Amino acid sequence: MTQRAIKDPLARNLVLLRLIPRHPRSISTVELRDALWAEGFDINLRSLQRDLTGKLSTLFQLVCSSEDSDEAVRRLRPYRWSFAAGAQTTVPSISPAAALAMNMAEEHLRHMLPPTVLDLLEPHFNESRALLQAMDHNGLSQWSRRVRVVPPVKALLPAQVSPETWDRVATGLLSGQVLQVQYLSRAKGQPIDLTLHPGGLASRGATSYLIARVERFDDFRHYALHRILGVEVLEERADDRGFDMDVYLKSAAFSPRIGDGAATLHADVHPQLAWALAETPLGPEQQLQAVEGTDWQRLRVDVRDDQEMVAWILAQADRIRVIEPETLRNRIALRVRDAAASYLPAGS
Repeated sequence: MTQRAIKDPLARNLVLLRLIPRHPRSISTVELRDALWAEGFDINLRSLQRDLTGKLSTLFQLVCSSEDSDEAVRRLRPYRWSFAAGAQTTVPSISPAAALAMNMAEEHLRHMLPPTVLDLLEPHFNESRALLQAMDHNGLSQWSRRVRVVPPVKALLPAQVSPETWDRVATGLLSGQVLQVQYLSRAKGQPIDLTLHPGGLASRGATSYLIARVERFDDFRHYALHRILGVEVLEERADDRGFDMDVYLKSAAFSPRIGDGAATLHADVHPQLAWALAETPLGPEQQLQAVEGTDWQRLRVDVRDDQEMVAWILAQADRIRVIEPETLRNRIALRVRDAAASYLPAGS
């Protein structure tokens, strides 16, 4: 650190704010002084206490042990400091544009992440909302009320994950420790005990998954967090066998393959669907050409031959007619026929 930075009170106070934890954790003035010394700032206890009580406490939601309702805590020396539990920020570092982006992200993530994860982000969301609400003069606060994230399909409510489950799974994953879990198996219809070596975490729609391998097996599978009924973090170090998330996702883990993994889709598409695909293609080499004599267009694109592709085609209803591959065409035709039959009156 340069000599100028050591003498700069603004730089020192920014570092000081970064060092103060959120309540119920706290840090003493002696610990703060020592930490500032380690950062290269020369300050004594008297000056530090004066900065905390005379300047920073008027600008930030700081809590001192001298103001605690517990007399035993008030008598503690040296004084201890923390940010209030509901403090919106520790250091004012977010820009107005970033606050607007965070405001939009909050609405999007509320459809994807479990409440326990959202609680961890709440202080950052609060900071963004507070900044936007305070900026009536530049119109950004108005934008926060006018911008919405609209999911492309019907949004499902996130599956409920207990805070304890999330905390222990996250601890095991980040610290590389084995997890002992009781898991509700859909196949068996009852809880089973599993010893898992965690490899990663994935969120898909309204559900979050722990990706792990079972003890004595090499293959990785995904386990829905909301089906974990109990979990313990063991002392044993996990062996993730060099787990690679990208490789796992390409292995059709979440969307089973139907054929050999790839297919060239030929289909006639309605003008409205053709317009949407021209703006948001199914693949990088997608082609759309006019079909002579109609306002429809011929689609040609390489896609994955998996259940997700089938679901997408079915969701387009009468706006797409599959031509090739024939196996996909027959599969779609069978699904459509069966669906139509289920709506016919009984006995017809």
